[in-house]
Amino acid sequence: MVKLRLSRMGKKKQPFYRIVAMHSTVGRQGQSLGLVGTYDPLHSAVKINEEDALLWLNRGAVMTPTVEALFRSQGVLARWKGFEASVKEGALSTDKPKRRRKLAAASAAPVVEQSAAAEAPAEAPAEEAEEKSEE
Repeated sequence: MVKLRLSRMGKKKQPFYRIVAMHSTVGRQGQSLGLVGTYDPLHSAVKINEEDALLWLNRGAVMTPTVEALFRSQGVLARWKGFEASVKEGALSTDKPKRRRKLAAASAAPVVEQSAAAEAPAEAPAEEAEEKSEE
């Protein structure tokens, strides 16, 4: 089975991907059947050769979820299905939900620790007073 997927290029900590058509059993760095486009996540840049992409899709190539999202954001899937398509400019530059949750958790964590620290000393004398009154 032929898949449209990403093949990593670039240096360490500087990813750059090629969107390629490859046999599903070949490894990530293996021999590709054809180059469809490129994806640069650091600069949020996608370049897709639509003719090649539509050719592979018509031949029955299966897309990985990441490639499908890139094709959808660039309007390739809409053209493949016969609809009028438009490129979503801000699709790659928006924050992802997981990143937003991490940022929210990081900003909320110090507040929780301070309030817990403030409550702990206040509770200790009250507990000691209750123990003395029971005796």
